[in-house]
Amino acid sequence: MAIIFITGLSGVGKSSALVQLEKEGYNVVDTDYGYVKSIRNEGVEERIWDEEKITRLLEQYKHSHLIISGCYSNQGKFNHFFDYIVLLKADLNVMLDRINKRTSHDYGKNPEERAEVIDSYENVLPLLEKRSDIIIDTTHNGINEVCRRLKELL
Repeated sequence: MAIIFITGLSGVGKSSALVQLEKEGYNVVDTDYGYVKSIRNEGVEERIWDEEKITRLLEQYKHSHLIISGCYSNQGKFNHFFDYIVLLKADLNVMLDRINKRTSHDYGKNPEERAEVIDSYENVLPLLEKRSDIIIDTTHNGINEVCRRLKELL
């Protein structure tokens, strides 16, 4: 039994991987939906994991496989729950192109959010790389390869 946490910036393929794995019958949760709350941090609104909800989720699946995804500043508090922390990453121009083309939601398309994505690429990605057990570059790896590598961890 394994709990795999997939993290990464917007546009790297986290949601696509979860959709594919769910179709194949795996337990998956995209924590962007229903597991996040907004707080004010130094006058700026920040979205973080709702720690009570995440704890309940992880406790619920501690005796079965679970693959979850997300990227939030407080995710490190839960690293001890994860058997593997998998970072999906891609070249910046690939991420921005994917963001422009996606239809599932609009995050990253307006100038302010696009600047957030670029800032995260420069400042957050190096931190994620340090804290990840496995890094999968999705620049040239399609969703089938990403899913194959994730399934090998179960």
